[in-house]
Amino acid sequence: MAEESVGFIILGVNGDDYDCASFTSTKTTGRRPVATMNRTGEVKHTAKGIRTYAITVAVVIPDGKDEVDWLEVADARISIESESGNFRETYTDFNVQTISDSYDVSGETRRNLEGFALSYIQENV
Repeated sequence: MAEESVGFIILGVNGDDYDCASFTSTKTTGRRPVATMNRTGEVKHTAKGIRTYAITVAVVIPDGKDEVDWLEVADARISIESESGNFRETYTDFNVQTISDSYDVSGETRRNLEGFALSYIQENV
C-alpha cells in the first residue's frame, strides 16, 4: 500500500489564505567554529548562534489586480500540512524581503517571495 505524503502549503496573510505553487525553507542553527591559536592549528571550540529561517514561497499571479501588496507583507504565517492531519509545520512572523516574477511558456505564472521567519513550530498532531 502506498503511503500518503504531505500535500498542503497554506500562506496566511492578515487572516486570509493564499494558494502556493512551491515552498523552500532553510533552517540554520547559527553554530560556528571559534578559531584559536594552538599547536595543532585546528579549531577546537564552537559557539552557539542564533537560529534563522530563510523561506522562498511561490504564489500564483492572478489574472487581474493582485489583492495583496506583497512588498508590504510582514508577520505572515505559513503552514505545511498533511491531508490526514498527522503532520504540520508552521513558520510565524514571515517577512518578505525580495519579490521576483516568473512566466513559463506553458502558461504558468508565479510570484516568488523570499524572506525570513522569526519562529518555527513543528507540531505533533
